[in-house]
Amino acid sequence: MKKLAAATSLLLVTACGLPLSGGVQKPGPVPAEQRQGGDIQVLPPAPRDDAPPDQVVRDFFGAQSSPGDAHASAREFLAPGFRAGWHDDGPVSVLGSVPDVVPLDGTATTFRVRVSGTFVGQIAPDGSYVPEAGPIDQLVQLRKGARGRWQITDVPDGLLLSRADRERSFRARNIYFLAPPSSPGSEPSHVVPDQVFMPVTAGSADALVRRLLAGPSQTLGDSVGTAFPTETKVRSVRTEASGLVTVDLTQQVRRASAQLRDQMLAQLVWTLKALEGFSELRLLGEGRPLGEEGDDLLRDRDDLRQYDPDGLVARAPLYYIGGRRLRLLEPAAGPTSAASSRQVVDIAAVSPRGGSLALITYVRGGAELKTGPPSGPFAVRARATTLAYPTWGSGEKGLWFLRNRRLTLAPLAGGTVDVPVDGIGRFGPISGVRVSRDGVRVGIIAGIGTKRRLLVGRVVERDGRLRVAGLRSVAPGVADVGDLSWDSATSLVVLGRASGVTAPVRVSVDGSSVALVNRLGLEQSSVRTIAAAPLLPLVVGAVVGDGPALFRDNGGQYVPEPGVVGEQPFYPG
Repeated sequence: MKKLAAATSLLLVTACGLPLSGGVQKPGPVPAEQRQGGDIQVLPPAPRDDAPPDQVVRDFFGAQSSPGDAHASAREFLAPGFRAGWHDDGPVSVLGSVPDVVPLDGTATTFRVRVSGTFVGQIAPDGSYVPEAGPIDQLVQLRKGARGRWQITDVPDGLLLSRADRERSFRARNIYFLAPPSSPGSEPSHVVPDQVFMPVTAGSADALVRRLLAGPSQTLGDSVGTAFPTETKVRSVRTEASGLVTVDLTQQVRRASAQLRDQMLAQLVWTLKALEGFSELRLLGEGRPLGEEGDDLLRDRDDLRQYDPDGLVARAPLYYIGGRRLRLLEPAAGPTSAASSRQVVDIAAVSPRGGSLALITYVRGGAELKTGPPSGPFAVRARATTLAYPTWGSGEKGLWFLRNRRLTLAPLAGGTVDVPVDGIGRFGPISGVRVSRDGVRVGIIAGIGTKRRLLVGRVVERDGRLRVAGLRSVAPGVADVGDLSWDSATSLVVLGRASGVTAPVRVSVDGSSVALVNRLGLEQSSVRTIAAAPLLPLVVGAVVGDGPALFRDNGGQYVPEPGVVGEQPFYPG
């Protein structure tokens, strides 16, 4: 009970949809999926002969924070004949508050206890996190056993964990699948991370490879593919002290083409990078090498970088709009030219792959969108009353943007098409959109005024037409969202109101982590836009007095860019 109560402050924040487990966090280069606090060990309570039934139930749920030996500590509270029948791999509910444990009725030898409360998220059997609230109502039965100790004889499968216990018991892992081909007949050009939660006891190469072969989670579904042939199974996974991981798969992989084998290697290498000490991969089929003429298929952990889901150069350029012209802040090299710098522009975007430009200009009666290479020419792709939020994503499908608050795609060739967003009606009109740089996920701002919230969906192709499916609210506790940007393939940063302040907030793609980040230096400004990219500092566009200014996070606070008068900073994407 003491351990559960100690987490109350965290849980109350989680119930509001904003789990700020570490207070105000600085925006750093560490991806959201790696910011886990699972190395802290908490000793679970042990059964006591004199504990009443309700206390036994409390201690049972408290002991679920210790995942070792298939939750052996929690099983100690179960009657011996019931221990093997309780499944700890059932649904995992993340608690919104300390649950109520109320004795109901009983006799001298049997008792019933009701457990009730709310959960704010669940880890599904496939490891995906679902940030949805719901009720908890469980009936637990007990009987007196040896030495008069109350023991549990019936309790639902699965786990009830506080947020702190979830972080101790599970790790967010990225399992990599293939992005859909950019066009019929083409090959996938990069991988896409599927963030799933795996028990801390399943952190081996073997567990990651088996999870990869199980296929994508429900949050990605048919938006991604895999190179592994149907029915492929794991024969063995061996890890040597040198960091070499040898993966031996069943005979199906021996029939795969050289291109598919390369893609399998990419999925494996990118997935195994999460393991400290992993240095090299060897892929076998039925115990034999898969390379040409029986050679080993070996790949270093730093090979196959061309499959990077973000597709950015090592230090991506930062752009902004100044004097209605596209400006390049740094580094000096970037996809601009005299032709592009002469264009009058009010909103812009640059593709992460290929450097194509999108330029929106306000004109009489509305706005005009042009696209083209940096050297020109620029073709008019759309005119409308309002045009906003140009976003390339991977750039392989074309340019996404909002036209009169409707999501629209300007393909690389051909006319523009509206893209349906399934389920958007229950959230309100769209006011902002950014497609992830892997081209698969879509961050959307929907709602009116202070009710604007962050949603995340995924791009799917059905019946030959693209649409956004799987829409869900991932940060319900962050209100009045004004802008958004992807800082990794599994994390966004938004400008929104949380804990009483308007500030940058980092949100994992599944809503499992929501945290305020550094705001120092912005107190006297009105923040309007934000730019984020992997391993690069956040840059904020703000208004100070009557003029626009750019602020860059230097690791401790936001500092103004000296001599720069501009707005709407952005990285390629």
